[in-house]
Amino acid sequence: MRSPNWLNLLVAAVALALVAAACGSDDSTDAASDSASASASASESESASASEPAETDEPNAEAVAISHKFGDVAISGTPERVITLGYSEQDPVLALGVTPVAVREWFGGFDHATWPWAQDELGAGTPTVLDMPFGELNYETIAGLEPDLIVATHAGITQEEYDILADIAPTIAESADVPAFGMAWQDQTRMIGEALGLADEADQAVAVTEAAVLDAARANEALDGATFAWANPTGTGTYWVVGSNTPPMRFLQDLGLVYPDEVADVVGDADSLELSSEQIGLLDVDVLIVQADAEVRAGMEADPLWQATSVMGENRILWLEIDDPIYGALSFSTVLSIDFMADELAPLLDATISGGAASDADVDPESQAAIDAFVAVYDSSADWATKAPHLEDADALEASNEAYREGGDGLGGIRLEATAAEISGDVATITYDVIFGENAAYNDLSREITLIDGTWVVSRDDYCDFLATARTPCQG
Repeated sequence: MRSPNWLNLLVAAVALALVAAACGSDDSTDAASDSASASASASESESASASEPAETDEPNAEAVAISHKFGDVAISGTPERVITLGYSEQDPVLALGVTPVAVREWFGGFDHATWPWAQDELGAGTPTVLDMPFGELNYETIAGLEPDLIVATHAGITQEEYDILADIAPTIAESADVPAFGMAWQDQTRMIGEALGLADEADQAVAVTEAAVLDAARANEALDGATFAWANPTGTGTYWVVGSNTPPMRFLQDLGLVYPDEVADVVGDADSLELSSEQIGLLDVDVLIVQADAEVRAGMEADPLWQATSVMGENRILWLEIDDPIYGALSFSTVLSIDFMADELAPLLDATISGGAASDADVDPESQAAIDAFVAVYDSSADWATKAPHLEDADALEASNEAYREGGDGLGGIRLEATAAEISGDVATITYDVIFGENAAYNDLSREITLIDGTWVVSRDDYCDFLATARTPCQG
């Protein structure tokens, strides 16, 4: 059994195998194990078989029955040692206040395989990271962790794998009516909540996140009715297009975006489809999501076929690199990452559809002067001679600026991209996005710049405040 192509897309643009994305760690484990001995070990420890709950003589009043792809499983009591064996279930488990004893690495290489949107929920937790490529479960290691619940709702396990896991501990997989990796985040959260004895908490978590999605849809009006697609270049002139009935694409449609009929007709029921370069016209949508590094992006931008599209010509492509938290959140599409995307991705898509930052022609000269000065001061790579005239107490801040430049180099540069300027008297309030390298890190922030003797100037306090957030505080 293979992993769906849309999952492969999330891992790398060129290497389409899911296994290529797994990242090792000190806690990682070797996938080469003897499944038979692990199964026998589990049996010898008299672990109840989760795949055969019907064999009990009397119903357990304290047990909850969970129906899933491979049948029913009875879970007694409150699980305390939970392993998340799929590629994203750490999110709903953490959202319900439970720290897993082990989680499985997908991609990203974050500490404890936990991405930024789930760090608060992880807190001081230190789950073991399981480095097990798709189809290579290390049953001995899993059994050694002594789990009392194995969560595999986003793991794509087979019947054979399930049978072995169920001999180790009660195991839940995706529901019977969905393909592997296709379970809706709401259903996944609720199933996990039932298994943990936290059904009410799961319902509440789903309701809160659904409300956040509705709020994001209302707040970002450009999304309503706009057509979209998600295409990842293979590096050989073709493009994998993600199908409409996958978790990430369902979330984007919940925001009001529309998957085009002509693309749906070509992709059909597949989770993804490889398009040739001659079919690029299908991707000429209102907003296109593309996962590509700088080199691949440059190749696409130089391609005459892409240059002929309006989506390229009007800068309506949202470029994401594989380690971008927004890309990771879209790939996960969980109760926690969707809440994160409602705040971060929705306005980014709205701005991309609307043309992003205002063009010079749309801004009056005085506002443009304020924007130019503001952008120059906060650009880590800008020449000191360019920014110094617009920075209060510049002479005393030159060394601090050099530290900021060096720190920014490690991120591919730090710059602020102004999206609006509102002038009131001698003060301009600039709305901006923070860009690390080519990736938007924060959106819709605001700071002030002041007109002094005809020159727009950033105050020392404001500059040092920003440098502190960039972990390069002012010196002296």
